[in-house]
Amino acid sequence: MKGFASSPSLPVSPPGGIVELKAVSKAFGSVRALTGIDFAVGTGECVGLVGHNGAGKSTLMHILAGTLPPDEGQIVVRGTRQSAYSVLVAQQQGIRCVFQELSLCPNLTVAENVRVNHSALHGPGWRRRAADLIRDRLDEIFPGHGIRPSDVVGDLSIGKRQMVEVARAFVVTDATLHLVILDEPTSSLDARTAGQLLSFVRRSIESGISCILISHLLGEILRYADRVVVMRDGGVVAGGPAAGFDGDRLVAAMGSAGSAKPTAATNAPNRADEAALVRARPEHQADGVELVAHAGAVIGLAGLAGHGQNELLLRVFAGTSPASR
Repeated sequence: MKGFASSPSLPVSPPGGIVELKAVSKAFGSVRALTGIDFAVGTGECVGLVGHNGAGKSTLMHILAGTLPPDEGQIVVRGTRQSAYSVLVAQQQGIRCVFQELSLCPNLTVAENVRVNHSALHGPGWRRRAADLIRDRLDEIFPGHGIRPSDVVGDLSIGKRQMVEVARAFVVTDATLHLVILDEPTSSLDARTAGQLLSFVRRSIESGISCILISHLLGEILRYADRVVVMRDGGVVAGGPAAGFDGDRLVAAMGSAGSAKPTAATNAPNRADEAALVRARPEHQADGVELVAHAGAVIGLAGLAGHGQNELLLRVFAGTSPASR
């Protein structure tokens, strides 16, 4: 598939290309975050970008979004080499980014947060226009979202904030939308909402909008991306049509960094002989795995929204009441 190569002979802009980063390097002190990266995205394609933590994915996307200048290399947008690239230029060129670290202003409403990124919304009635735009996008991407444009962002759950962040990136005012970068967009979403988003991404691709999808869930990459680029240690190590990859090949390309899984024995003393203060198991758990808490222990309970953490903790709390004894 056109639009990707790892050799110095990569053309300045592939036919029909949206962006190209050529020989881009970035260092933070003695740490080389990017080492001469060549990366390009064509019109109407979804590029899946994968790699272990520290591979350089987010740094590369910050450069593409204009929030971080490269130390070396060239940035070409729609055939034009950029000499003074910035967030404003990226926005004017129709490039949007949804970073892992949410950028919404918690003290503003959902509609007011749309205005932050869209200066075209001004004058009498701008709040109503902003509210209409974000409501339409939320309805299109996340049917049944339950978010009002008048809601203060700080009052929303993390999952709903993520939904607003994504919907805001797809709002169109005066600048045509060409490319949306989604950096771990489903990390705070439950399975149903994540499916809604990724289905919308595919519909957007079919309408000519391009997308860069970064996800640690390799199944999402393989199912929804047209092309895959694999990064390791600040460089591109593999790439090609998504149909040519499977999970094992992606893991092998990413390398062994981060693959070792610590065992309970290496992280905590053996307390099997001690009486547990709490033992809890989700109501429909079929196997023998359970939450066990001993005196003086700190237990981390993780999972996406809607995966049962709240229900389990409420059952534990209810079990401490005198009525349950």
